[in-house]
Amino acid sequence: MEKKEVIKRFSLTATQSKKIDKYVFELLEFNRHTNLIGKSTLKNIWERHIADSLQLSFFIEKKNIKIFDLGTGGGLPGIPLTILGYQNVFMVDSVGKKIDFIREIIKKLSLSAKTEKKRIENLNIGKADLIVSRALAPLNKLLSYSLFLSNKNTTCLFLKGRSVYNEIEMAKKNFYFNFKAYKSISSEEGRVLKITNLNKKK
Repeated sequence: MEKKEVIKRFSLTATQSKKIDKYVFELLEFNRHTNLIGKSTLKNIWERHIADSLQLSFFIEKKNIKIFDLGTGGGLPGIPLTILGYQNVFMVDSVGKKIDFIREIIKKLSLSAKTEKKRIENLNIGKADLIVSRALAPLNKLLSYSLFLSNKNTTCLFLKGRSVYNEIEMAKKNFYFNFKAYKSISSEEGRVLKITNLNKKK
């Protein structure tokens, strides 16, 4: 999927496209000395990273819900979602260099997102309406992180790869949850995993 197609698919305005362009430029520059995204994905960054992140918007109706982006790394999916108009995104990472980069982006692009430089288990920012994550940890670990950041109405959206169904089976040993897996638009083997009604097994 080329840049043009991504812009069309998500009905990006000229301002939004320009902001994503600026973000992509900064991401590539920073990636020269600090690894934020895999080298093999640099050529098709609009598909592998931007479209991959933006596809979560298909599952998020309200623009003002409280979204936690766990282990955001270089700001994915949090920065693209914020540019798309989600107003209440908290990007969490324990690595100082990464959070510094994101703070710089937020400032340069005048975005509304907030950052937390903390380990996920030390977070103290209340409960999320929606928890998102991309390439952070196996599902079992993600669910244990998500549990204490959730209330009974919280939804989780995780961008997952080919091992998604194995991860679901493993996680079922420790948690109760409802799930749906949707085909990713950015990768043949990728899935968007939607989790609701999460509870720990006794």
